[in-house]
Amino acid sequence: MFPTFAGVESRMGFSIPVWYRPVDRKYLRSLVAGSLRKNFREVLKDLLPELGSLIASGVSKKLRFKLHILSRDGDYRTTYEFPDSFAPGASVEIELSDLFERLKLPQDDYLVIIVMSRGRMDGYRSSPGSYSMTYVDQDNVAIYRTGAFARPLNEGRLKAHVGFTGINPKIIATKDIVSSLMLINHSSDPEYAYTARPVLKLIRGDGEQLTGDFGEIPPLGAREVSVVDVFGNAVFDFLKPFGGRGTTVTTCTGMTLASLHLQRTNDNRRTLLGIEHSRPAHMNLSGILQH
Repeated sequence: MFPTFAGVESRMGFSIPVWYRPVDRKYLRSLVAGSLRKNFREVLKDLLPELGSLIASGVSKKLRFKLHILSRDGDYRTTYEFPDSFAPGASVEIELSDLFERLKLPQDDYLVIIVMSRGRMDGYRSSPGSYSMTYVDQDNVAIYRTGAFARPLNEGRLKAHVGFTGINPKIIATKDIVSSLMLINHSSDPEYAYTARPVLKLIRGDGEQLTGDFGEIPPLGAREVSVVDVFGNAVFDFLKPFGGRGTTVTTCTGMTLASLHLQRTNDNRRTLLGIEHSRPAHMNLSGILQH
């Protein structure tokens, strides 16, 4: 589930690994080992949807894709199904801005759910690769990559979640750049109906903190807020002794959220300069831990 931005060219790409198979030895071993650790009722709850999906796909090596397009508030707009299926080794690409125009959707901020016919049904329960999202305007290019799930997500009847904690040690609030955080209240349940209410904490280098409400995120919706939106203009003076930099810690009980970290220009245009998924790059975290 990923966002698009009005006035920004949005591209989605996915490459299917040449090794991908719907069933292999690792998958079968995972089924047996996982079943031995559960009682009979849990086994049925876990395996019936998975085996049903396997049968429905015809145990085919080829994958099919469709896109469900939602508003940022989680309201359904339309569905697009790719006309072709794709074999291992193939690449899937689509330019969303052109697609929205063909579907006669008005220029707006959207959320798009990518659905693929099969995932990697081993112990990892994920997609067999990573999706890439590229955003292009006249001045900038921003890119991030993310995996997908082949397992229940925020679906209480199948899997409950304790909560969400997200950390971003790359917050900036200066006269030129302001950081934003986008949270997506996603689920594998089309009838999902729970509103998320995260809490955001901003921490600077000496340990001083500010705490604020992120705001409500509707089910299957997303919300983007900047640190100025949450903490007001006082955030500039708060972070100024540390070069305008700080760390945010976001928490939300009872559900899991997807997080995107954005850097925008600090002007009326608020141009998108960069975007990262969930957490900063490993090298950034490594540097912070060493420090």
